[in-house]
Amino acid sequence: MNSNIMINALGIGGAIFLVLLMVWFVAVYMKRRVGPDPFQTGSVALQKTSWEEKRQQPRMSVSWKATIDDGQGPSNVQVKDVSHGGAFVVCKAPPPLKTGLRITLMPAEYEPLPLNAEVIWSNANVPTDKVVNRGMGVRFVNNDEAARNSLNQMIVACFEE
Repeated sequence: MNSNIMINALGIGGAIFLVLLMVWFVAVYMKRRVGPDPFQTGSVALQKTSWEEKRQQPRMSVSWKATIDDGQGPSNVQVKDVSHGGAFVVCKAPPPLKTGLRITLMPAEYEPLPLNAEVIWSNANVPTDKVVNRGMGVRFVNNDEAARNSLNQMIVACFEE
């Protein structure tokens, strides 16, 4: 009789082990087959597209007047932050992505500085209630060394203040 109890206990334990093994296998297989949790993927995707992640130079908060000319006439705008590589420009109607433009920075303490730039992102399609400042991110491109040095002096002066 003891051996029957022992055999039954081993049989039940083995069956429980097999069921747990099958549940684990199905969970692992389905995770690979279906993919990761979509909610988890969304947060990872947001982290990867964050502009802070892609910036190579630190940004300096400023409040500079500027003008932009994208070939359709000049517009008065405001620069909210700037780095050696680009800036955030507040404007009512940002031009389309990859638009080349001429931006003239006009900090109060300096002569106006014209720079070549390219629109690399915009919040033009974001609903108004979700936007603090309507505008665009620009990258400074194809500027001569004198212009880059002038921009550097402006940024260094802001860091020292």
